[in-house]
Amino acid sequence: MNEPARKVKKQGVVKDLFGKLALMALTTGICLLLLEFIVRALFPFFNPRAQIRFYATQDNFFLGPISQQIRQATPKGDYDVTVSFNQYGFRDTKDFRGSSGRDIFVVGDSFSMGMGVEEGERYSNLLEQRLGRRVFNISIPEDIRGYSRLVKYAERRGATIRNLVIGVCMENDLRDYSDGKSSVELFKDKQYLKSSSPLLDRMRVWFWSHSALYIGASHSLQRNSTLRGWMERVGLARNIDRLTTKNVFSEQVLVSSRDVLVELATNYNSVILIIPSRALWYGENQAGERKVHEHFVELLCKAGLNVVDLRPAFEKTGDPLANYFATDPHWNPTGHFNSAVELSKHFQSQ
Repeated sequence: MNEPARKVKKQGVVKDLFGKLALMALTTGICLLLLEFIVRALFPFFNPRAQIRFYATQDNFFLGPISQQIRQATPKGDYDVTVSFNQYGFRDTKDFRGSSGRDIFVVGDSFSMGMGVEEGERYSNLLEQRLGRRVFNISIPEDIRGYSRLVKYAERRGATIRNLVIGVCMENDLRDYSDGKSSVELFKDKQYLKSSSPLLDRMRVWFWSHSALYIGASHSLQRNSTLRGWMERVGLARNIDRLTTKNVFSEQVLVSSRDVLVELATNYNSVILIIPSRALWYGENQAGERKVHEHFVELLCKAGLNVVDLRPAFEKTGDPLANYFATDPHWNPTGHFNSAVELSKHFQSQ
């Protein structure tokens, strides 16, 4: 065979290969698209729009979806609960427009909102049962500056707030507030800087926000511990270590966090509920977490704040991690129960 003929044959083989690959890609894309629609139709919970979406208000703080009931479940199987938000965007069945100066309000982040537990299992609901006083929950995943805005928002809509429990999460709430920014503004900044995140993390976030097929596959595969371990190793899923935020000791951060907390707490009959990070008893940063925890509690007490530190109560049981989910950093029902016990003791002693 002469040279021109060999070239023609080679080009034909290459074109045939590219044609087959293009056909395979097109067929695969069509099948995945059909599966996406099928999953959305048969399993509406996996629809990205069915996941809890907190939205930013014009006053730069977050609220939950107004007057919606949403099923909340973790792919790893730790919890599967129903979450209902009222007309104000809070997870509470009671209308705070009928509140009085005797009632108690709870503000905090996802721990106080009750991420992963039923509404009746939260420490705020259990505290209400123990004290025989109404307890309103106005918690949303926010930071300390956001808690102040949530309280003001509730007051503008008719809440009478005199007694306030502020749930301070040692894992997420400590930061340098001197930048003057709200959590909404920080979130927007991270959106602008998201290109610096690892590619797999960006892909995972995108698929979780857009694909029911991805969410359904994630829920199915991560129930198997072997498959979940493989997904965590390659970066398609996050293990409990990656889900738990680590603290780095900084006097500036602790003092700044104390100052913004004092600014909120001194306007009410306040109790500061210290929500310890599970990193106190898990992982390689336990010594650093203990230093941060102890020093911050000391700063709050010296500032004259009313503090209920849950760390001693959790450690007294001999198994502090029993208060947390196995593969999720939030409290399980046991954690909320023990928190309600400590808070009720404090209120009764006062």
